[in-house]
Amino acid sequence: MNDTLQDIAAALVAARRSGIAADDTPWHDMPLSSDEIYALQDHVAVELGWDADPAAPSTWKGGGPTTTSVATFARIPAPFVRASPGRLEAKDFHRLGIEIEVAFRLARDVSAPDLAARAVQAPEALFDAMTVSIELVDFRWQGADKAPAPLRLVDAQSNGALVIGEWVPIRPVDWAAQVATLEVDGKPVGRYQGAHPCGDPMWMAPQWLQHAVARHDQLAAGSVLTTGSWCGMVWLDGPASVRASFEGIGEAVLTLV
Repeated sequence: MNDTLQDIAAALVAARRSGIAADDTPWHDMPLSSDEIYALQDHVAVELGWDADPAAPSTWKGGGPTTTSVATFARIPAPFVRASPGRLEAKDFHRLGIEIEVAFRLARDVSAPDLAARAVQAPEALFDAMTVSIELVDFRWQGADKAPAPLRLVDAQSNGALVIGEWVPIRPVDWAAQVATLEVDGKPVGRYQGAHPCGDPMWMAPQWLQHAVARHDQLAAGSVLTTGSWCGMVWLDGPASVRASFEGIGEAVLTLV
């Protein structure tokens, strides 16, 4: 990496280690290519000891505003993935944003020969389970959600932590009719029917498979893809109990103390 990319990585690593958000203004107008963004993600993961063994399952955040978009991805560090009910300390985060999502689990290893065999043309066949997840969104840049999108993508796509519910066998779902609900401290926040911005949350799976295999040689069985929020972003003011439910799929609970 060149000196400027090294500086971006060093600022983000320092922010992670110190808990003090980094100044993003020096790079506001700097264009970053996809290769540079993902190289920075990988570099930060190595520096912080998060670099995963390609033979081990990994957890990923996927995003994309429309089905005509190029989806973006970030591996979520294993220390920040919890089984429901997940318990986290609010003081460990700069911001407390909540997204509720459906996550899918890969049934078998996927490598370049699988992609060459066009297995990704029917991605549902590669997954064996689905569940409800709650993402805690956080920012390590001082600009937070106003920091440039490339810098937020470098920063694990602004992931703070992920809580994963109980897995259930994958099955066909009428996503337009699917209902999700969100409660905070036992009080309803919203009911969301067919609210995934791309309609089918599985739409990004082929791009994820291509991306992850290209960068990391393979995806291991048991790897997880989260697929985008059904509730937009819900901001919390501090400690809270959060419950996300998807009818017919399950629920997840996150407690911030």
